[in-house]
Amino acid sequence: MARNITLTLGAGLGADLGPNFNLTANVGSVTPSTATKSELTAGKSVSVDDAATQVTITSTGTCTNSITQTIPCGGTTTTTTAATTTTTTAATTTSTTTTSPNVDIYITTVLSLDIGITDMRINGVSVTYAGGANFPLAAGDNGSFTSTQTGVQDVEIDYTTSIPGQHIIFTDSGLLQNCLATNGTGGTMTIIGADITAGTTISVAAADGGCP
Repeated sequence: MARNITLTLGAGLGADLGPNFNLTANVGSVTPSTATKSELTAGKSVSVDDAATQVTITSTGTCTNSITQTIPCGGTTTTTTAATTTTTTAATTTSTTTTSPNVDIYITTVLSLDIGITDMRINGVSVTYAGGANFPLAAGDNGSFTSTQTGVQDVEIDYTTSIPGQHIIFTDSGLLQNCLATNGTGGTMTIIGADITAGTTISVAAADGGCP
């Protein structure tokens, strides 16, 4: 079964990316699977599997940054934006717009050789488990988390590794990336003054190879 959602890039997000984007879901596929910046700015209607809980928008231009949006619930026609969520039920023509007080966090170690993520803190407060793999994440895991610590905040990511030549990339709400090249010893990656905006998704990705 499939359902329709509308994907919208909020003001300021994706300003220097595109002009084309690929659309993927954590379960099944997205139809259509591509969109332009103008379509996403105006709101792009797509179809996703009923079991899908996240959609990832990836730039195909010079920069290949991506942002992952959480689909709030099933059974309704849902619009997922970078900052707000609008839900319109089948029985009414009115809609309500709310801003989530939380920031969503997606952590993946699928492309790493042995990097594990053991904890993540925003403003000194550990993030809250939401789904997928929980801490400690081993190599090959994906996990979803949330946090109420929004604004301009310091971020700390605890990691383990014994194989050099890998890296960890942190992407904040404004799609600004920080990369740490690992040397085969675990430690803590610290980001000072990251943009953590409620209603958006930030990400941590561990992978083989040096920083891009």
